[in-house]
Amino acid sequence: MLSIEIPNPFKMNRALFIQPHPDYNDISAGGTIAKLIDAGTEVHYLTVTNGSSGNYNTDLSNLDVINIRRREQEKAGTILGVKHYHLLNFQNGHLFDNEELRKEIVYVIRKVKPDIIFTVDPFLKYETHIDHIVTGRVASFAARISPNPRFYPEQLQKELNVHRVKAIAYYTTNHPNTYINIDRYLEKKMEAIQAHTSQFSGEYLTYITNYFTEKAKQVAKQVKDECSYAECFKILSPTLLHSNVDAISM
Repeated sequence: MLSIEIPNPFKMNRALFIQPHPDYNDISAGGTIAKLIDAGTEVHYLTVTNGSSGNYNTDLSNLDVINIRRREQEKAGTILGVKHYHLLNFQNGHLFDNEELRKEIVYVIRKVKPDIIFTVDPFLKYETHIDHIVTGRVASFAARISPNPRFYPEQLQKELNVHRVKAIAYYTTNHPNTYINIDRYLEKKMEAIQAHTSQFSGEYLTYITNYFTEKAKQVAKQVKDECSYAECFKILSPTLLHSNVDAISM
């Protein structure tokens, strides 16, 4: 197998975190997000669905839930240091890979011009949530085609330019190749998770915080420099996201 250097997220100036729901960046990469921001990286959030299905309280309307989750996302983002938000309005739980979704994500990529994109790993075995699968797949496709002027040329007439992403990083992955020490940022991550009160409370909040703390301990065992907590990612160059049978092992 060819030896290919894994892109370093801390050598990137701007990062775009593309999530299916308003809480998922914080859950899966909150420690790394806070650490990147402290290192001077400009971090943007792109939320693909409106989160309308993410609550069982039938006394709340869909609009109520959307507004609650948006406020929670901003509160959690503030804890981590996030200042830039981009919101699409696709319906929670009904996401499909279609031309509209592709076009909107490409538009945000060309607008933000990230060096690296973080998103959910759509290739995770046993993942059943269609929003996660579609978000990861379309974000990956969009990262590859955003530099091609033949895709959505009408966007380029609105003072946008094509943009080439240097790397894509997948979180919630079972094929990681990058491990990030978050010892100084675990507490912030847990605070950000707790800000999503419509999603996590009582015993479920305890389960979530315990689970991700234990996972961070497990991942830390893979870090070369000794640490107690870590997050992991599969980071690739977009050129490896097409017709490359070795990408899984890189």
